[in-house]
Amino acid sequence: MDNIIFYFTGTGNSLKVAKTISKELDNAEIVSMNKLEKCNLSKQYGTIGFVYPVYYWGMPNIVRNFVEKLDLTNNRETYFYGVATFGGLAGNGISQLNDLLINRHNIKLNYGQKIKMFANYIVAYNMSGKVKEITNKSDKKIVPVINAIKNKKDKRVKSKKIFDKIYNKYIDKLKSMDKDYIVSDNCTGCKICKNICPAKNIEIINGIPHFGHNCEQCVACIQYCPQKAINYKNLTQNRTRYTNPEISCKELMERNK
Repeated sequence: MDNIIFYFTGTGNSLKVAKTISKELDNAEIVSMNKLEKCNLSKQYGTIGFVYPVYYWGMPNIVRNFVEKLDLTNNRETYFYGVATFGGLAGNGISQLNDLLINRHNIKLNYGQKIKMFANYIVAYNMSGKVKEITNKSDKKIVPVINAIKNKKDKRVKSKKIFDKIYNKYIDKLKSMDKDYIVSDNCTGCKICKNICPAKNIEIINGIPHFGHNCEQCVACIQYCPQKAINYKNLTQNRTRYTNPEISCKELMERNK
């Protein structure tokens, strides 16, 4: 029986995890959560997975919207799992998925796990220089997660109300944070930012990127800009950039089409 993994990623961490899982499952398809035409699943799958980063200790808006619209009528008996990648605290990144599946689809999440990866929210802090060391640790943590999924193990998901309070306060505000993005004269109009944006939030007008206020704050546009022309206020100009070393800009753009 086929398997499918839905993912959302900005700088490639969650796609890396999704690809690693897919290699260990038979006939596993990987689909970006910005492909809304994939919401109607006409056939039954052996496993359905969701891999995504944690934002403000919960699910990104694009993930929540996708799962809400997903038609799971033909997959009532499927094994469902979720993997949340995070850099600081995982919060309720997985428990929110479980709650959403139950409330929207009357389906229980069979297994959920969190994987700590390289923290790359450049807007908030200077990133660590230990990319290789942190990435190697993350790779090791993926192994038992894959084994659990292959063996269809169950794992109870717990939540803490304090994380939901913080999440509910800030998550909708992320959409308009792009109003504080600035574009310097270094911009060459290469359109990488437009094509790399998983939320399709960027348009190029007269050679300059313009932001549509439906931002996910994945900061892919900042991280992937070859000229460091896109920045948040005056905070990120001198900070180093990060993208997952195993995920290329070209691959992300192709998957976003």
